[in-house]
This record gives sequence, structure tokens and C-alpha cells, in this order.
Amino acid sequence: MEPTRTPKNLKAVAITAAQEGGKVLMKYFGNVVTEFKDDRFDAGSIITKADRESEDKVVAIIKSEFPEHGIYGEEGTNYQLDADYVWYIDPLDGTSNFVRNIPLFGVSVGIVHKGQPVCGVLYFPALNLLVEAELGRGAFANGKKIAVSNRPLAQALYHAGGKYKGVFDQHMGISTACGLIKIISASSWELAQIAMGDAEIYFLNNAPHDVVAGICIVREAGGVVTDGKGKEWKLDSEEILATTPTIVGEVVSILNTNGEKRPT
Repeated sequence: MEPTRTPKNLKAVAITAAQEGGKVLMKYFGNVVTEFKDDRFDAGSIITKADRESEDKVVAIIKSEFPEHGIYGEEGTNYQLDADYVWYIDPLDGTSNFVRNIPLFGVSVGIVHKGQPVCGVLYFPALNLLVEAELGRGAFANGKKIAVSNRPLAQALYHAGGKYKGVFDQHMGISTACGLIKIISASSWELAQIAMGDAEIYFLNNAPHDVVAGICIVREAGGVVTDGKGKEWKLDSEEILATTPTIVGEVVSILNTNGEKRPT
């Protein structure tokens, strides 16, 4: 099948899809009905009508432009995953923030080519912030080129991710060595902060729909993304560590020599 668009159009379509998904989210923001995917309350079990509608909108745009590409969406889309190009989307990253009227949520649209991230778009509609990158072309926030920081580990901000209520116990080594810890519970925002030079460490279980976009952006901003052992990040890696060249060696050493517990 001949492609309907050249790869040069990937980022433009990804931006359109993310922004249209963001419009859906803003229709509901401030007036959300919360549901749960299972009976056990957990930040990861929250879902809303906005999640589903945003994913439908994003998927429709991708299929209309690139019908030969694969798509994996957090809310159930599973389409042609053996294609050379696969889009990994989270239509509402930061749902726990969204339902509590905290504006740190966004649409994550990432693209891999034969398993490697080649384009990433993160759109935060409540902040009117678009963070994007394409392989080999740099990373940008609202059109301004961005870069990771060169802060030392003692001054680094560590985004612990998830609902780590016991973060000091679970990650004592990083927690003791870094300067600040925040738990935002939105991978898109946490990775965008690293790319923009406002944070330095992200370490969590690997969920490609959450992180593919951010991985491309962090790398294009000069950052380093590996698995938790410092090896090359892959789609099937158990963990993801995103950080900066300045401190990556120290962080990997802490994770693997100080008995650091892994994400749960």
C-alpha cells in the first residue's frame, strides 16, 4: 500500500491530533463525572467520559491521515501494531489531576518507527502549552527551543511518579541524594519538565502509551532515557529512567548498587 502522506507530515498530524484531543478535555474540565476501571480505588483506575472521547478524536485523525500506521491507545485502541509506524497515545494523561481540577494534565501522542521513538507531542490544554519534538530536529515548547538542565544531583528535582506515598522508603537512595521530590502523577508533565530544564529525574514502570512522546522530546532536548539499569530503553523494558547527561551515571549507580527498590 502506498502511504497517503510522507513521514515529513508526522509531527503536523500529531500536533493536530493532540490539540483536538485537548479541546475535548476542556469541554469537561471542571465538571467531570468520575468512574473506575475496577472496584479497588487507585489513581490508575480512574476514567472519565473525556478519556474515551479524546481517544476517539485522536484515533480518527490519525486513521484519516495514516491508515497504514498502527495505533495503541490507553483506552482500548489496538490497531495494526505490527506496522512499521505505530502511534502510542494517552488521550488524558494525569486523569487524577483532571478530576480534581488541577491543570497538570495533557494529551500524549508519540510515534515509533520500527520500535524507536521518532516524534512526540505533549499538549497541556489548561496551560495552553505545546511541547514537541521530531527525531534530529530538536525539542520545542510553544515554538521556543528547549534543553535539559546541567544541575548537579544535589540540586536535582526528582519526579517520583505514580502514587508513591512511601517514596522515601521505596527510593531512599535517589530521595536522599537529590534536591527535591515531587509527585505529580502525570508522566507527560514530568517528562516535559525534564525536557524544559525544570526537573532532572523520572523513574517509573514502563508504559509506552504514557512515555513514547516524552522520550522523543527528552532526547531531542539533550536528555538521556534508559531502562532502570542504564541499558537502552525499549518498548518492552520493565522500567524507564529519564534524566540528564550531568547526573545519569550517579542515578544509575544509586539504582543498582544501593539496594534501591523498584517501582511497584
